[in-house]
Amino acid sequence: MTTLDKVLVSIDRSPLDGALRVLIGFVAVPVLSLLRQDVRSGWTLTVGLMFLLLCVRIVPVFMRKLLPLSPEVKTVWAERRQIAKRYDSFQWQKLFFIGIGLACYRLASREVLSSIVVVSIFCVSFGAIGLVRWYAQASNVRNTLVNKYVL
Repeated sequence: MTTLDKVLVSIDRSPLDGALRVLIGFVAVPVLSLLRQDVRSGWTLTVGLMFLLLCVRIVPVFMRKLLPLSPEVKTVWAERRQIAKRYDSFQWQKLFFIGIGLACYRLASREVLSSIVVVSIFCVSFGAIGLVRWYAQASNVRNTLVNKYVL
């Protein structure tokens, strides 16, 4: 695997994947406030979070189509997609890190918006459940993997 291949594969691997999702959660509210003035509304934030989660899902699809990827990277990413389809907890753990980012934004901005607090608590709580469930299953999944770079 080339250095570029290793970088592309490590983007969605611990700890970098968590750090990137925390960053995504941190910038979500400022970006949403650029698009819509009324971020204080719980519905606006919830719809914005749903759109963010959709983007987290769709952007990699375009990246796979646009980037000239080596067969090794395609294989690793394909195996990760299969794991994500098989184990919901693998996907739910993304919520945990996005929720941490939202909570960090709330603390850094010093804004007391109940909508951000509620959405952060929701993301962290349900994401933590997914994270715990995933780590309970991850050792079994690792034993079945062909490629060592997948997890």
